[in-house]
Amino acid sequence: MQELITTPEGLRVIVEELPHTYSVSIGCFVAAGARHEPPAHGGAAHFIEHMLFKGTASYPTARQISQAVEGVGGLLNASTAYESTVYYAKVATIHLDRAVEVLGDMVLRPLFDLGELEKERRVIIEEIRGLQDAPGDLVHELLQQTMWADSPLGRDIAGSVETVGNITYADLTSYWQRHYNKANMVISVAGNIDAATACKAVSAAFGAMPMGAPTAPQPRPVPRPGPHVSLLARDTEQGNFCLGLPGLSYADPDRRPLQVLDSILGGGMSSRLFQLLREEHGLAYSVGSYHNDLSDAGMWVVYGSVDPEALRDAVALAGEILHDLAQGGVTPDELAMVKEQVKGGLLLSLEDTWSVASRNGAHLLRYGHVIPVEQVVAEVEAVTADDVQRVAHRLMRDDALHLAVIGPYGPDDRRELERLIAKGL
Repeated sequence: MQELITTPEGLRVIVEELPHTYSVSIGCFVAAGARHEPPAHGGAAHFIEHMLFKGTASYPTARQISQAVEGVGGLLNASTAYESTVYYAKVATIHLDRAVEVLGDMVLRPLFDLGELEKERRVIIEEIRGLQDAPGDLVHELLQQTMWADSPLGRDIAGSVETVGNITYADLTSYWQRHYNKANMVISVAGNIDAATACKAVSAAFGAMPMGAPTAPQPRPVPRPGPHVSLLARDTEQGNFCLGLPGLSYADPDRRPLQVLDSILGGGMSSRLFQLLREEHGLAYSVGSYHNDLSDAGMWVVYGSVDPEALRDAVALAGEILHDLAQGGVTPDELAMVKEQVKGGLLLSLEDTWSVASRNGAHLLRYGHVIPVEQVVAEVEAVTADDVQRVAHRLMRDDALHLAVIGPYGPDDRRELERLIAKGL
């Protein structure tokens, strides 16, 4: 059973009863993230996420916060994205009240202690620097910068060493006061709990939150014209690349055909990328694709890590696979298999209480309602080969192609890669 309730205090709560489970998961979804920061305050949303774990009115230290949930065998965590920030807990059902109380205290009554703020500033700066030592992860950030340039989507969610170093107490508390309110938030609960009990706990923990106003829409990001290559020279053992194209928003009518298309391209070991780059040509150990969708934009990415000498061949072959998809489409057997893969993956993901709570909260924040699983399955089943090829043609434009590379390369390599992608798909 799934029930959407607005509490007497005006907070939106969605509860899904899963009586076969022993746990309950609670997520607090805030419709504000890295995209809603001014450039000079890049990383503020992520900084606030960290600070909410450093002390609250009822739990003054980070240790007390973690012990309150972990001490009963639970999980407490959070994540920051471009358009949202999520705080969540998963506990045995008997500990629901404690988990909701801790989350409410974190969101409503954080201390923002100045001493802890300075310590956490150093921690985040080390987190940012640590990314520089992980080229396989850094190349994805480089693609963001390559495609979106000076827009908020071109900045690292964590910010930069410079911006995090300059963010003040006033910057953080101003962002928190502006965005952390009932109008800008949903609470999602899933597990072995009835809706009335869950809503009573949520009202007690979050009822004092101000009503506020939703986050204002942001200007639509405009991707940099392509084709474009960004190369970061590093003395690494592998060449790391991301080949990207602007994608679709999460409300686009073509999102299901793109979901199927992406699975055919890079969704697991049976995908075209894996079979050709790894199995047939032995060019890469790690290769795949993904699509990131936002309210008004998206990014479709092919990625891989290869022997440095194999980079050009891997990028060229990835481009050929994209070209073949756009020109030749998909086979009936391929389409049927991928549909089952997409549907099966969705259904399997819903066996965990946090997966269910996460899906429900994200949908409510995005669409204002939860799209039934049965509807998603029906939409995937309705995708045709013509739909897949139409979306491939729609996205695979030579003037939108971007390539980010990190590895032991120089100016000559960059020029060769520029010539390569200038030929188009």
